[in-house]
Amino acid sequence: MAFLIRSLLGVLLALAAAPAPAADARFMALSYHEVVADNEPLTPTAVRASDLARQFAWLRANDFHPVSVDQILSARAGGPPLPPNAILLTFDDGFKDAYTRVFPLLKLFNYPAVIALVGHWMDVREGQMVDYDGKPVARSKFLSWQQVREMQASGLVEVASHSYGLHRGILANPQGNTQPATTTRLYANGRYEDDAAYLARLRHDLRDSISQHTGKAPRIIVWPYGRSNQAAQEVAGELGMPIGLTLVDGFNDPGTPKSTWKRQLIENSPSLQAFAEMLRVTWDANPARSVGVDPATWPVGEDGLSPTLDRLLSLSPNIAFVKPTIERDGREMALFPTGLRPLADDQLNHIAWQTERRAGVPVFIDLPAAWLAEPELVADLARQVNFAGLRVRAAPDSAAAGRLREAATRWVWPLQIAWAPAQPPTAAQWAALRPGDLMVLPAGTEHLATVPKEMARQVLFEFDPSLPPETIARQMRQLEAAGFRQFGVGGLPESLMGPIFPSLSLRWQPQLP
Repeated sequence: MAFLIRSLLGVLLALAAAPAPAADARFMALSYHEVVADNEPLTPTAVRASDLARQFAWLRANDFHPVSVDQILSARAGGPPLPPNAILLTFDDGFKDAYTRVFPLLKLFNYPAVIALVGHWMDVREGQMVDYDGKPVARSKFLSWQQVREMQASGLVEVASHSYGLHRGILANPQGNTQPATTTRLYANGRYEDDAAYLARLRHDLRDSISQHTGKAPRIIVWPYGRSNQAAQEVAGELGMPIGLTLVDGFNDPGTPKSTWKRQLIENSPSLQAFAEMLRVTWDANPARSVGVDPATWPVGEDGLSPTLDRLLSLSPNIAFVKPTIERDGREMALFPTGLRPLADDQLNHIAWQTERRAGVPVFIDLPAAWLAEPELVADLARQVNFAGLRVRAAPDSAAAGRLREAATRWVWPLQIAWAPAQPPTAAQWAALRPGDLMVLPAGTEHLATVPKEMARQVLFEFDPSLPPETIARQMRQLEAAGFRQFGVGGLPESLMGPIFPSLSLRWQPQLP
C-alpha cells in the first residue's frame, strides 16, 4: 500500500502545475467522514481509501498545503503567513478508519488534521451498539481512546469536540418532525423549551468530556450537521471552544470569525477532477430562483402541504418565500407560537422543515411589513422555526431591519436577508448590501435600469403571478440575455409544465462560466 502511494505521488509530482501566486491568510477547510475500503459500499458522506490517497497526492503535486489550526491562528495574529492554497483537513464522527486508513496517510505526507469525536458514542462500551443517527452501528467501528491518544501524541492530529450528544434529531413540533438538537427547541408534553432550558441543555452537553481521556481539553467545536446559532456559539466559547467549524461552503479569509469557519463537505468519494474543481472553485453558484408559498391559500381542513411539496420538487427552485401568517375574521394570526399574536395553527416549523428536507428548497420567511418594528416577534419566529433567510420589506441601510437581523441571528445562523424595498434602492443602499444577501425588485424595465451592473449577482427580479405565463417566460428570457439570471414568481405557477417552467426551473439551467 505504501509503495503504491509513493509511486502515485511520484507520478503526480512530475505533472505538478505551476506554483500558485502567494495568497493572503486564507484557507479552505475540508470535511471528511467515513473512509471505506474500495470493496465496501459507498455511503453519501464516505470517501474510498484509494481516492483519499489520490487526493492527498494531488494536494502535494499541485501546491496545496494542509495546515494546522495553530498555523492559522498564528497567521491571523501577525505571525508567519499561511502558504498559498492552505487547506485544513478535518475528519468527523470518530470512525475507526481515522486511525487505520487516515492516520497512515497523514504520517506519510506529514499532513496535520483535526478529528472530531462525539462523546456519547465514545462512551459506549465495546461489544455494544452506537445509535448513529438512528442506525445501530457496532462500537468497534469507532475509535478507541488509545488510538486517539496515539494520534494526538504524533503532533499531527488535533482532537475536537463534535458535541457530547447533540449529533441527533429531537422532537421539534406537534407534527412529529425530528430536527438537529443543537438548534431546535425540544417539544415535549405539548410544550417547547424556553430560552433558559435550551441554553442549559447546550451547556450541559458541550461540557468537556475529552480531556479525561487525552489530557487536553478541546478548543474546537465541530457543529453536528454544521448547524449552530449565535447563542450556541457563545456557549461553546464560554466553555473553552472559541473555534467552531460549520458546513457553510467557501474560503475562510482573515475576516471570517473563528467561531464560524467554513468547510466544504466531501461527498460520494469525488473523482480527482471533481476534487480539483471544488478546490479551485471553477464554477459559478446556481442562480437564485424563487417562488412564493402562502399557506392561507390552502383548502381549509385539507393537507395543502403535500401537493405544494410535490410542485416544488418538480419545479426545483432554490428559494421558497413562505408567509408566516393567515387572516381569520379580519385578524392576522401566526402559524408559530408567540405571545405577540394569536395562534392560528402551530405548523410553520413543520412547513419549513418539510420544504427543506422533502423538496430540497431553502425557506425564506416572508415577513409582513408591519413586523419591521417588532424585533421580539421575529425573535420568537427564529426560536420556533428552522429557516434559511428572511424577506424584509426595507432597504439594507434600515436601522429597524438591522435590529430584526440581530434578533433573528441569535437563534438562526447563517441567516440571509432578501431585501424588498418599496422604492428603487439608492447608491448608498446598494453599497450597504452584504455579500450573500439579495435585493428583490419587481420585474420591469423601470427597475432593470436602476441596477448597477456589478450588482447583477445580488438582485432578484420577481414577477407578478397574475401576469400571463407567456409574458413572464418571455421577460425571463430577456433578463437572462441582459445578464440578470436571478428571478422568481410571487406565487406558485399554476401549470408546472407551462411556458414558465424552462426558464424558472433550475433543472433546465446550464452552468455558465
